[in-house]
Amino acid sequence: MIEWLDECRKSSTRRIYGNNITKFFQWYQGSYEDFLNLDSKASRHILLKYQNEHSGVPANTVNNVITAMCSFLIYLEKPVNLHGKRLASTPDLDSHVFTNGDLTKMFDLANTKEKALLALATSLGWEISAVLEFDRKTLENLVKRARSEGKDYIYFRSQRKKTGAARYGVLNPLALEWCEKWLKDLPSKKVRTRKENKRTKDRPISEVFDIGEEGANLILKRLAKEAGLALTGRVHFHKIRGWVMSGLSRAGFNEFQIKYVIGKAIPLRDMTYLQTLEQEIEERYPKAFPQFLNIKPSKIVTVVDESLTQELRNKDREIKELKEHAVAAEEKQKSEMDEIRRDIGTLKSLLVGPAPNRFRTNEELKSIITSQKELIDELRKHGLVTTIDAKK
Repeated sequence: MIEWLDECRKSSTRRIYGNNITKFFQWYQGSYEDFLNLDSKASRHILLKYQNEHSGVPANTVNNVITAMCSFLIYLEKPVNLHGKRLASTPDLDSHVFTNGDLTKMFDLANTKEKALLALATSLGWEISAVLEFDRKTLENLVKRARSEGKDYIYFRSQRKKTGAARYGVLNPLALEWCEKWLKDLPSKKVRTRKENKRTKDRPISEVFDIGEEGANLILKRLAKEAGLALTGRVHFHKIRGWVMSGLSRAGFNEFQIKYVIGKAIPLRDMTYLQTLEQEIEERYPKAFPQFLNIKPSKIVTVVDESLTQELRNKDREIKELKEHAVAAEEKQKSEMDEIRRDIGTLKSLLVGPAPNRFRTNEELKSIITSQKELIDELRKHGLVTTIDAKK
């Protein structure tokens, strides 16, 4: 078994496979040699029995043990076919899903190092091990390049160690700002000395942040607690990767663009037809960042869409013209009403005025009455008199 584990590419893979095989043989209660002497059919029966007796354990945990054992048996040239019998993998339903508001509250409470860590993680969308393995010199050079070229966003090519998938890293304005602040403060920080921990000795310790995966998750849990978040499950860094994927999707990124940013494998047959991915990401990301991928909006320069700005200007112009027309119409109506009121005053003076102003002929009287009726009809149209007033 040691020879088989030595063939694993990563030390973490050796540790995980070794732990899972140990779990199996603790349950099996037989010797290592006894199990290896079984034929494929008997080995298959034992593996399925282990699976069935652990129905109360999460399916993914059981599958990890079965996968390790099947891989070991393939190495021994005793492959076991469990097609159709494996447990279905279950989605992660026990973890807290971060929102923009959650991460903003946590960011506000964080110190400089923690702000730099959160900003870098939410900018890259990588797994925590890759964030912690980020080379200090590379990070310093990227920040310097952004400042020297006057750019708010820096893009660079990378490769995911776990799968070998190509990815297109992005450092947004928030990551550049706080990584720069932390890197300036870093030389004065004394690197801590640690006692050897057999369980975590093969896990990376960040050259930039001086913490491992457990330390990063502890920081996240403490900030979530201090921020008073209404948690819906476990808090861990993997959900920040999910938050970035969700933000990119809501911003309109397609499947291939999302995979290329965060480092999920794209089949080679598809990569041949996706030569413009980098250009598409560089055009789309700055527009998506302020609304969907920024955990500290007040600190970031707003990116303006020129087409939307022009549309708003046109709407403002239309509203201004409508207001001017309304004011002109109101003034015209007011002028007409003043004229009607003057005519009414003239009519009253003729009807009730002194003797010299009274009518001398029937023709004059008829003319005045006709004018009066016309005025009353006009006033009714404008709602200025009621039927009772008209009779009076």
